[in-house]
Amino acid sequence: MKDTVTLVMIVKNESRDLETCLASVKEQVDEIIIVDTGSTDNTWEIARKYTDKIFTYPWDGNFSSARNYAIGKATGDWLLSLDADEVLLSKPGQLKELISRSTKIDAYMLPLLYPISEETGEYNQFLILRLFRNKKEYRFEGTIHEQVVVHHNEVVDSTTELMIQHNTLSPRERNRKRGRNLAALKKASLLAPQNYFLQYYLGIEWLGLAKPQLALPFLQNAYRQLTDDHLLFRAPALRYLLICLHNLGQLDEMICLSLEAASQYPEYTDVYYLGGIALEEKKEYALAIKWFDQARQGGTPPAMYSHMNGTGSYLALYHMGFCYEKLGLTGPAKDCYERALQENDRYHYPASHLFLLLLKEGSPRTTLAYLQEKGYLNNRRLALTIANLFFMAGYPSLATACLAECSTATEQNDEFLFQLGLYHIYSGRFPGGLHSLKQIPKESNFFPIAQTHQAIALLLTGRFKTCRSLGLQMWKNKSTRITARVILGLTRSLQEGLAADLAATRSEVALINTSLNLLDFCYHYLPDDLDKKSYYHQLVNVLETFLLRTTPGGNQALADYYDGKVNNSRELFAYKFGNGGSKV
Repeated sequence: MKDTVTLVMIVKNESRDLETCLASVKEQVDEIIIVDTGSTDNTWEIARKYTDKIFTYPWDGNFSSARNYAIGKATGDWLLSLDADEVLLSKPGQLKELISRSTKIDAYMLPLLYPISEETGEYNQFLILRLFRNKKEYRFEGTIHEQVVVHHNEVVDSTTELMIQHNTLSPRERNRKRGRNLAALKKASLLAPQNYFLQYYLGIEWLGLAKPQLALPFLQNAYRQLTDDHLLFRAPALRYLLICLHNLGQLDEMICLSLEAASQYPEYTDVYYLGGIALEEKKEYALAIKWFDQARQGGTPPAMYSHMNGTGSYLALYHMGFCYEKLGLTGPAKDCYERALQENDRYHYPASHLFLLLLKEGSPRTTLAYLQEKGYLNNRRLALTIANLFFMAGYPSLATACLAECSTATEQNDEFLFQLGLYHIYSGRFPGGLHSLKQIPKESNFFPIAQTHQAIALLLTGRFKTCRSLGLQMWKNKSTRITARVILGLTRSLQEGLAADLAATRSEVALINTSLNLLDFCYHYLPDDLDKKSYYHQLVNVLETFLLRTTPGGNQALADYYDGKVNNSRELFAYKFGNGGSKV
């Protein structure tokens, strides 16, 4: 008879994530035990769709106690422990197949994938013990960051066939949990000041809260005091200690630690990558390339090492490209950027450097042709990135062309509609631009800025009455009221031929910044038909007049803005043509 598996969970107010978690595992387990510690949302209703074995546990501040209570209700031969904001990644029947392989194994370490950025596909990977036999000796320990303790290593195995993926947390939720964890860890460490596991976790939480100066002593103690018998903790303590030193700007210490660790853990890819980062920031580009190349050759390290995805592939290649570029070796740099994009086309940062290299070597149109030939514009994320690069470089028409490959897709999300509308407007294709921007729903984060660009399009085309109506709509929204005020002032000035004059108020700084933003948008206007009639020059003149007439603050802000544009032009010229010539 095959062994049975019970999913054991503790939950509190997990209505947002619980269903996704349970759906990922329902076909893999025979029993689901859910212990609620005080939910006030509809967590119970969701749980009832999957099990009738739901229990309550009065919260006592001890995670292990709650989890062990759940274990006490389980009848399965094996136990799988998940949090509500996690999902099990596995094929049908894979979990049962794994536990049937050996009667000598009592527990399995599973990789936990913790996302850094969904957009770019970056994540951290840890091994964590979450699958174990239902025996009395296997219980959770620790009030916070609780763990199942198995005293005999020979009965523990690991697998990469099953994985647990953590959901992406919002910054607010992440900080809330870190604050909660810190409070519990401080309390626990007072009772056990020599517990270096607790010190490791304290360092992690402080580092996560952007307090590296507070994290440093805890991570140093954890790394120095933990031995290789606890490599699952010592390895991440090392990695986070290197990151902590980096955040503190202690690059020499970071390099010394990397050298020491590389000799002790030659398979640990992340050490070479982080050492390369330190050397890169020290402008030791040739040495940095060697370290990044070593990371790339190492690839994904053994599962026992805490690992950041990409350090042995696309991240190392990206930084190698940057270092080659700094050494003036544009050929190898371009090759590295292209290989980085090939290995992870969601990680779009190499595209920016590749774009500038191509623009340096050729014309905007040859750059576009090269990127099209490589197939980068078939990927929506890359196409949006490259289109924005063309737009910021002053080529709105070419930006529009970047999106042509994927503009016929049935699903055009708000970001795509916004960028498509933006580039249409600033290349003088006003009907198409307004059409795209009007499709963005009010609840979208892109809606307010889309309204701003609609207003600019209406001003450029002299549709002042429609623009005034739009400005009044924007006035009703507190977040766009300052912009609406400027838009309405511009409309009146252009329509009636009056000098721009918005009386200075306590919101003077906001008015100045908004006006500068609108002016900057106007300077991106480069219509396909240069003879096409528009109110471009009048609009720029009115904005400049307003800034000059408001207060000395507006006058200075305008001067600083133009100084910045001049400096940017010089830097771009120097990047493309070098710094040749003699100074007289």
